[in-house]
Amino acid sequence: MLQNFTEDKKNKVVANKKYLSFLRSRAIIILGVLAGGLVLFIILARNFIFTPAITQISPQATENVELETPIVINFSRPVDRRTLSVSISPDIEGEWHFEAPLFNQRFFRRIRFVPNHTLLAETNYQVNINQIQSPLPIGKISSSAFLFTTRSLPKISTVSPKKNKQNIPPTTPIIIELTEPNPDIAEFEFVFDPEIAFETAINKVGDTYTLTPTEPLQQLTKYNLTVFRVGISHDITTREVVHRSEPKKVYNGIFKTIAPPLVSESTPSGSAVFIDTPITIKFTKAMDLESLRANLSVTPDIKPTIKLSEDGMTATVTPAKKLAYGTEYNVLINANTKTQGGGYLEEPVSYKFTTIGEIRVTRTSPHDSATGVGTNSSLQITFDQEVDHVSAEAHIALEPSVSLTFRWEGNTVNAQPTAPFQNNSTYKLNIKNGIVSVHGLNLTKDLSYSFTTEPEVVKLAIASDLQDLPLSCEAAALKMALAGKGISVSENDIMAYVGYDTTPHSGATWGDPYEAFVGNIRGRQNTTGYGVYWGPIARAANHWRPAEAFTGWTVTQITEEISKGNAIVVWGVYGSGYEDSWHTPAGKYIYAWKGEHARTVIGYVGSKENPSQIILNDTYAGQIYWTRARFEQDWSIFGNAGVVVR
Repeated sequence: MLQNFTEDKKNKVVANKKYLSFLRSRAIIILGVLAGGLVLFIILARNFIFTPAITQISPQATENVELETPIVINFSRPVDRRTLSVSISPDIEGEWHFEAPLFNQRFFRRIRFVPNHTLLAETNYQVNINQIQSPLPIGKISSSAFLFTTRSLPKISTVSPKKNKQNIPPTTPIIIELTEPNPDIAEFEFVFDPEIAFETAINKVGDTYTLTPTEPLQQLTKYNLTVFRVGISHDITTREVVHRSEPKKVYNGIFKTIAPPLVSESTPSGSAVFIDTPITIKFTKAMDLESLRANLSVTPDIKPTIKLSEDGMTATVTPAKKLAYGTEYNVLINANTKTQGGGYLEEPVSYKFTTIGEIRVTRTSPHDSATGVGTNSSLQITFDQEVDHVSAEAHIALEPSVSLTFRWEGNTVNAQPTAPFQNNSTYKLNIKNGIVSVHGLNLTKDLSYSFTTEPEVVKLAIASDLQDLPLSCEAAALKMALAGKGISVSENDIMAYVGYDTTPHSGATWGDPYEAFVGNIRGRQNTTGYGVYWGPIARAANHWRPAEAFTGWTVTQITEEISKGNAIVVWGVYGSGYEDSWHTPAGKYIYAWKGEHARTVIGYVGSKENPSQIILNDTYAGQIYWTRARFEQDWSIFGNAGVVVR
């Protein structure tokens, strides 16, 4: 009996152990499931619930940012591009690209802005990022902003010869060194008085200009060098200059060329010499008068009377009559001209001067044939001599006519238009004959210089609004066109009037986009969904505003409507599409493309008759600027079709 009791007790212990083992295994399974759920919840929370944060911004530097730098913003989690709003101040032409997508083309971890034009140097830019939201709109909505400053324009660090440098050889090159390389962001204009002919070269680094005279400088002449700097902006694709800043004087200095041997000073020199100016020559030693008279000549001949000072070191040459206007005179002293002490000149000495003549214009700003001139620019005209201000102002005019006000600085007149210039227009600056000179001859011929202003930008105040659904670009484009007329509707409101063609997609048979939206608006294009053409969109638009569907329009018809304040929905393709046509069940041929896409035209750059760019609100990419050629190529795929909302 005791043996049976012991065996029963052992059996119970074994049974209890098996039961405990069973409970432990089930607990492990339950804990594993809970842990997996927790991991899945964390993954979903990180990517879909918690508000994304900005993890990296480029440009990272806040100062000296290069002018072609793209703007890149990385997020810690995907953001919903439908709600995200990004702007740049001051406004920059360019395109926003959404990158690093998650699951579909709505959620992205990175956005990139690529400018069309180089940024403006020495400018503060602010990037505003608003409506940062997770894919599931249950987290907090945040905003952010960051600033950066573009690089400075190059400045002049040194000029050789230095200011007031004496005894400069006539063939000395003038070297201008900049504080930094000039990567084609500024133009430097070099003006000499008296004028000289020179060749300009810049080193490979781009920080040193060398001005080499093409003929020797006049000896014993004071030269005044003035340097003007103009900031420029380029089209990144064509490298065409699209904007120029006002010229700024960044350097002014005088240097003097070397004297001929044994002649310490001679006057006059240079240009614009008054006709009654006496000719004097100072020597380092007392000269023999008779030898000097025999060896000194002036060409053209002035039949001179030559006298020496008491110390014999200064010769005065008096012409028989006043010098002629606008004439170059060459004074020559032959070698072997004797001194009073029995010495002689080893080499002949000569110098030239030019008398004041008819008024000449030595500089204009903008220069002749300049492009990209600002509409608020002033005009500068520099004369080679003193002129009567009242006379000059009466003979300066613009064509087409623009009223001017005048301000003088020496021989330079600043002509300020009383109203801005017209964009993308060519003006002619006319300087008529008859301007009166104070010391020389009056202007006897007409002068003219032309320049072209920067292009006009006509843009309707319609904010970019990205499409809500994968294939709702047509409704989103019409939504923006109606918004331009002050009408707020949703894509669902529009689609209620557009309607759906639910014909199944079977092989080469499908529905009719000329009648309604084909397929599933939430589907994949040309697989489970496609889109709708201009007829149904115009039909829907007419419920709120007068609208017209069209095909075969021209770009000028587009710009004409934009100038009237009317946005236009146009059809093309997104990305690298291709033709993918079909027939309806009734046998109707449907011309279709993979990548069919609708956009809203909201503006243009240039003249209405000949625009250079078309501005569009793309329902997928945001606001974009396309060249006219690119726009026409895309638009032509569907026969230049669209809907204008009036």
